[in-house]
Amino acid sequence: MILSPQLISDVAWSVMQAPQMVLTAASATASALPSATPSLPVVVPATATPASTATSTTTAAAVNFPTILFSLLIWGAVLFAVVVVLMPDRTREQRARIKALGIAGASTALFFALWAVETQAANAAIGAGGRPGGELVEQRRWLASFPISASYHLDADGLSLGLILLTAVVFFCVAIAVWRNDRRVKLLTIALLTLETAFLGVLCSYDWVLFLIFWTLPIAPVYLLIRGFGAGDRSRAAARYAITTLISAALLTVAALLIGFEDGTRSFDMGLAPLSLPATVGHLVFWLCTGAFLISMAVVPLHVPLLDLEEDSSGALGAVFAALLPTLGAYGLLHVSVGFFPTISGDYSLLFAVLAVVSVVWAGIAAVRADDLRRLVGYVGTVQMGAVLLAVAGHTTLAITGAIFLLVSRGLTVSVLMLLTSVIQERTRRVRISHIAGLAWQAPRLAGFWLLGVFSAVGTPILSGFVAYLLLFTGSFPAHRWLTVVVLGGVLLTPLALLRAAQRMFLGSARETFSKVRDLGPYELTYLCVLVALIVILGILPEHFADLFGNGASSILFPGTSG
Repeated sequence: MILSPQLISDVAWSVMQAPQMVLTAASATASALPSATPSLPVVVPATATPASTATSTTTAAAVNFPTILFSLLIWGAVLFAVVVVLMPDRTREQRARIKALGIAGASTALFFALWAVETQAANAAIGAGGRPGGELVEQRRWLASFPISASYHLDADGLSLGLILLTAVVFFCVAIAVWRNDRRVKLLTIALLTLETAFLGVLCSYDWVLFLIFWTLPIAPVYLLIRGFGAGDRSRAAARYAITTLISAALLTVAALLIGFEDGTRSFDMGLAPLSLPATVGHLVFWLCTGAFLISMAVVPLHVPLLDLEEDSSGALGAVFAALLPTLGAYGLLHVSVGFFPTISGDYSLLFAVLAVVSVVWAGIAAVRADDLRRLVGYVGTVQMGAVLLAVAGHTTLAITGAIFLLVSRGLTVSVLMLLTSVIQERTRRVRISHIAGLAWQAPRLAGFWLLGVFSAVGTPILSGFVAYLLLFTGSFPAHRWLTVVVLGGVLLTPLALLRAAQRMFLGSARETFSKVRDLGPYELTYLCVLVALIVILGILPEHFADLFGNGASSILFPGTSG
């Protein structure tokens, strides 16, 4: 596509106007929202002067906007999707405007995500940020007259905020990466923006009804994306994903109903952890939730549907599926299974450690033997999810903090590798590693970014994976020494697999078939540098996020306390 000056101007204008459009829409719909739960009254002394009253009013007005920050974060992207629905897509210019709106919607979510994370990171340094119930919480009456009440309750702890930042960054980069696609542009843009809203909604929901709505919402857009843009046996991959997600949603629905009827509060609110359930019911609810989240995490032996989805996805969509879909399962496992049931999850610590060993060792061996590039990246992600299970088994604040760092690092690293995989397959027309050789001579920047992704995945110092693995293994070792060593050995299979693939694809004699392969240009470097920059920032400045993630880990293991 040729980018004319007029088109570039239209795109720039759309991106610059994105936050203002969302704020205007939010102001227009503010009156339609349910009434907020009443806050504590402010007692004004009788001797207060008009000046002090004015100051108080100004202060109160200054904190009104952040109380809808999570709503703007979640619904901002889908508002752009609604606009896209009304737009024509017959000509190239019309399709370009739709793509620009997709980037604007993702930019809006990224803007509010950065605002939320930086606000709470600053507060975490003084012990306040990163725990639920802070200054950004939203809670409004919703289904108060039902037998079990529900509310519009949005909140985030350190775990949620880290994954919110990851989700917003990945969708922003993918929105740029799909710019050159001219096939079914409207469907692609609407599905991606809706999917982003669903993911962010899961991460911010503190009510079971809201959580289940957002948990099942990805089924339709993912199914359409695979059927419309996938490759290979895409029908089977889409059907498998839909079935597994419905199974996990059914398990979570039963768990939510048991909590609502048996907890005694008659509420679906998720901010009441730890729960007070009878012993038998508590164990049943724990395993219903854990089973649902393990399915979504795609740990061995539940990994096949996600691997099929990653293998049969095309283009940049694999970055979303591989980086973010299993991350939601890991979030649920930490936030619900551990956060709601800290004692029960601690009792099954050994079982989680064994699952970690099985997942890491099996996926590591499979990665070494893999010849399909997308499956290789999928196996690497499965290895890292196994390490997250080890952090659950470790059951310490240090291990959980390492798991949060690892989830963010994993999402960024897998996104880089999947986007590079898309570039390699697009330019070589090959999907098998053994069919590619000598690319480093024609595409040195491509080879360099691949190696950087490899180093991040294996935990090289100054990159994001290093601090993640350091905290995770240090926190897990006291509880399961030998199993931690085995998991560490399995993780070391990752560099072997990735470096072996790099040697076969980038080194060796250059083949005539690949003599005209183009290197990464400004277009690819734009979205790759965003991901790499965050990988480096997490590696060089982990202390900027350490308090935020540490407070989140404390609120998971010690719910209802300050540390």
